[in-house]
Parts: sequence; structure tokens; C-alpha cells
Amino acid sequence: MSSHRSRGFTLLEVMLTLVIFAISATIVVMTLPSKSGPGVFGEQFKTLVDYGSSKAVMEGSIVGLTLTYQGYQLMILKGNGEGAQDSLQWQPLVAGRITTQGEFPEDLRVTIEPQKMALSLNDAPQIIFLPDGEVSLFRLTFEGEDRKDVYSVVSQGASPVEVVNGYGNEAKEAKDEKDAQ
Repeated sequence: MSSHRSRGFTLLEVMLTLVIFAISATIVVMTLPSKSGPGVFGEQFKTLVDYGSSKAVMEGSIVGLTLTYQGYQLMILKGNGEGAQDSLQWQPLVAGRITTQGEFPEDLRVTIEPQKMALSLNDAPQIIFLPDGEVSLFRLTFEGEDRKDVYSVVSQGASPVEVVNGYGNEAKEAKDEKDAQ
């Protein structure tokens, strides 16, 4: 009698294991949040708003954020050197390595409430950051093309602002009512 002992796994066992791993990996990847679109812009804008608020407090200046349908720009209220209070003007904020202006991707729909979008980045800011830490009340919504991927940056009047996945109950009801009309 010959004793034949097999060692290792059969090809069928190896292939079955690989299929199970592939299916598991697919399920995990599908449940991860996307790394682009409204979610990313929501987080970036929370950081930008927090930076604007911190800059206003640290420098004792009034800082603003101007938003158009195409892009955004952080601004600072400065005098033009003549010393008169009437000569204060909004000027682009330059912050070295920190991006204080940019463009929105074409497939991203941006809205702000209760303010309206500016026509130009040279217009007065819709969001104001005061030296005492106050911030304009606003809801800045980033919506993907499919209208399913929605993130909002919300200010209750002071830092920090929060990022909300979706419209939130009140805003969603108002949006649904507006879409129905």
C-alpha cells in the first residue's frame, strides 16, 4: 500500500478564495465615500471658512468670502493708505501657500442661502468674518450632477462651521417644495 499524502491547496480552493476576496473588496470600496465632488469641496470649504475666521481674529481685521457660480475668493477689508475711514476697500487676501481663491468644477452646483451668489469675484463678499469671531449666517450647498451627492457647509453665526451630508431636514423640505413648483 502506498500512502499518498497531498500537500497544499487544490486549484479550485485557491480560485474560490480569490473570488471571495474580490467580492469582499468590491463591497468595501463601494461603501467608501467618494474622494471627489461635493464631499471634497464641502471639507475644503470648511477649512477655508475656518481659516478666514482665524485670520480675522488673529489680525483684528474684517475678512470676507466672495462666491460666484464659477469660483471663490477670500478678501480682506483694508484702507488704501489715505487714512480716511471712507477709503476702506475689499482686496484679495494673499496667504502664501494657502489657496484663497479658486474655481468650481463644471459638474458641481453651488448655492448659498440666505445670500445670493455674486456676479464677479470683485463684488463685496457674501460671508463676513469679524475680529470678535462672529461669522455671517449661511448655508453653502455643494451638489453633484446626479443631485444625490449633496454636502452643505453651515454657519450658525460663530466658528467653527459644520459640514452636513445632505440638505438637512428643513432645507430639504424647502428644496422639495421649491422643486415641486
